[in-house]
Amino acid sequence: MELIRFYNVADGIVAGTTGRGVVGNGNSYSGFNICHYVGDKPNHTDACLHNLADILGLPIENIISPRQIHSDKVVVVSEIADFRNVEADALVTNLPDVAVGINTADCVPVLLADTADGIVAAIHAGWRGIVKGIIGKTVGIMSDLGACPAEIKAVIAPAICADCYEVGEDVATVFRDAGLDDCVDAHGARPHIDLPKAALIQLIVEGVAAENISVADDCTRCNPQRYFSARRLGIDSGRNFSFIYRKSSSTK
Repeated sequence: MELIRFYNVADGIVAGTTGRGVVGNGNSYSGFNICHYVGDKPNHTDACLHNLADILGLPIENIISPRQIHSDKVVVVSEIADFRNVEADALVTNLPDVAVGINTADCVPVLLADTADGIVAAIHAGWRGIVKGIIGKTVGIMSDLGACPAEIKAVIAPAICADCYEVGEDVATVFRDAGLDDCVDAHGARPHIDLPKAALIQLIVEGVAAENISVADDCTRCNPQRYFSARRLGIDSGRNFSFIYRKSSSTK
């Protein structure tokens, strides 16, 4: 089982999503997990982080992720620092060789890059973040830094599929109120929501060209041997890490 699914975003951009890799003893943290706040053993997450840094050829401190809180908070990474206790759900940076990333276990990872201006972003887009507008806020902050939405390349990485994402009527109503009716399927006993489709719609609304958006075709819940899934394993489980960075001219 491949450890990292890499995406062909653009020259000079490295983006990918970690999978579980070798599952081993089969518990809910078994496999590759760098998320430090979901109940896994610190020696395991630290070892996985060191492994990722070796694979990417980056210093450990150049792999940056926040403590996610299902918000619409976007933080700009303007210097290399420890963001593990910074509460946010999206990171934006124009620093080269700095991988910004987010952890998911069914929510939608969205990776963005404006290669002309060297600006990248990673978004944790759960249903709360989507209806709060975190995708639009992230694109807006990228634009403030000089990015052009029409030039942004986007990857909607593996997340839970609509068939697996059953919700209550209250969540379905929130999506309808947010203008995302097309993402709600109410034909079954309970509503289902297409989170990746919602992310796609919001990217296009923000001016990202549809032809510049790549959508992963695999579901985290349908593939428990490959990806962590909170719907499958429970919230006390590992997380998939989706990251993106711009290589400096000196990086091989």
